[in-house]
Amino acid sequence: LLPKILRGIGAGALVVAMYSFLVQGWQSGNDVFRYLLMLGHTGALAAIGLASGHWLQESKSARLLTTLALISIPANFAILGALIYSQSGSLLVGDYPSYVAWTTDSLRTALVTTGFAFLVLIPTIFLGFSILARSVFRQLSILFLIVNAALLLPLRDPVWIGALATIIAVVNLYFCRVITQNDIVAKTREGAIALALQMLPVLVLLGRNMWLYAADELMLSVLAATIYLALRQASLYANHSRAIRNALDAASLIAALAFTFSFGVLVSDTPLIADGLVLPLAALAFSGLVYDISSRGPTAIAIYRYIAVLGLVTPTLGNMLLLGGLLTSCATMALGVMLILQGYRKRQRCVFLGGALLVAAGLGYQALEIFRHFSLGSWATLAILGIALIVCAAMIESQGGKYRLNIENWKNNIKAWDY
Repeated sequence: LLPKILRGIGAGALVVAMYSFLVQGWQSGNDVFRYLLMLGHTGALAAIGLASGHWLQESKSARLLTTLALISIPANFAILGALIYSQSGSLLVGDYPSYVAWTTDSLRTALVTTGFAFLVLIPTIFLGFSILARSVFRQLSILFLIVNAALLLPLRDPVWIGALATIIAVVNLYFCRVITQNDIVAKTREGAIALALQMLPVLVLLGRNMWLYAADELMLSVLAATIYLALRQASLYANHSRAIRNALDAASLIAALAFTFSFGVLVSDTPLIADGLVLPLAALAFSGLVYDISSRGPTAIAIYRYIAVLGLVTPTLGNMLLLGGLLTSCATMALGVMLILQGYRKRQRCVFLGGALLVAAGLGYQALEIFRHFSLGSWATLAILGIALIVCAAMIESQGGKYRLNIENWKNNIKAWDY
């Protein structure tokens, strides 16, 4: 166990050292000199890992060191982006604390430093992924380089950063799936690490803006959605361990809750959306994410599916009862129809019955409103009601057996469905 313990402690120390350097851990020299120390640290990790595998013939430490070198890449790009942004004309000295304000004397110096850094960073990226996922290392290396390049853009507006992070995360996950579709790299531990690393630059991009700027609901929603997508991707590749997959699914549930709260606040602040739709929209977002968890694999499907249905039905019914009105009841019925169609298509009982409950509640609310607004004392209303009741009685008398048989067939079919 001693080598494992030493590797774990060493890896933790290196990760803390790398990302603490983002706040200028070494105070000697100017910012460019400090960054070159960071760059040398990254290059040294890759070089020592390569030498360890070649001379010591020990692959575990070599893979760990090159992986740590890859983990340091987003920190390098973040500092380079700060140097470029310092010459963009929109940075004021008082905007940031001194320990995070990376600056340089000219844009030329920032660009030259970036070009020199690429001479170290690009070979490190290709070396690291060639060790972790040799069969697809070129594709993963290019994708990782492109995603990290987003950290160089002189953008700091939360809206633009949120949109950029969302686009990068979705495109990133799509290309990861395409790259690994016909390859077994995702089934190995090293391959799963290589794929998970693709999301690290997005998290650094969002973390930087949330730390240095106002963490509004949009940024929180994008961050929670990004974490959810990263956990989803990791869960899909964690087929080798049931315990790990269960842990990732549970973490995904927490990310879904975080997204729901921030998304709900964001929607409530939007003047174009009526108050009666805020809670149903938030519940729909939560229910969709949790339902996605239930569809990933064989572990704890029923639990997450029930949570998804309850997470949509309960708030929607409460919203209709508390706020009332035509809009909330129509929204309740619309969500119910969606659940019914999904439950029928997938042959899932709890989804179908949850939708039926919402539709019945919406129709019941509308019927009560009709009786409230129409006077039963009117002879015309009483006549219409009497005729309707007599016709219903006639239909039951003449077609009762057929209706009963159809209902029994429906009940038997639904019982044969999945839970």
